[in-house]
Amino acid sequence: MARIVFETVINAPAAPIVKALDSADGIGGWWTDDVEFAGGVGAHMALGFPVAPLPFDLRVDEVSEQQVTWASVGQFPPHWIGTTIHWTLTAAPGGTTVRFVHDGWAGDDGPFGSSALTWGQLMGTLKAYVETGERQPLFRKG
Repeated sequence: MARIVFETVINAPAAPIVKALDSADGIGGWWTDDVEFAGGVGAHMALGFPVAPLPFDLRVDEVSEQQVTWASVGQFPPHWIGTTIHWTLTAAPGGTTVRFVHDGWAGDDGPFGSSALTWGQLMGTLKAYVETGERQPLFRKG
């Protein structure tokens, strides 16, 4: 099994980071503005992308000030089936260390590399959104 791992410090306390990870408004501020999501444990997130034929379907399995966990539960994209996404938040000087792990990949070939690159970009847009409050999703509807 392969996994994608990133870590960054966001100059903010954990609460606004959790809000950015567990609300439609938050997801729309840094990832995609095509989102249907009620938030909270058990909620499903439907994420649309301009080049994707179907939405990504994620389920929220955990939300706290220290951890947010999502599971890929849809059939698209096929390389995400059965994977999990973990966000671990730890207090750091001047902010919060955010450790991101997208785990459970079948291997590190195929779309793994481009997905890792995209997650790296998304860590930057998440950081910028939380620190500035300016909505700059990496993906936008048409």
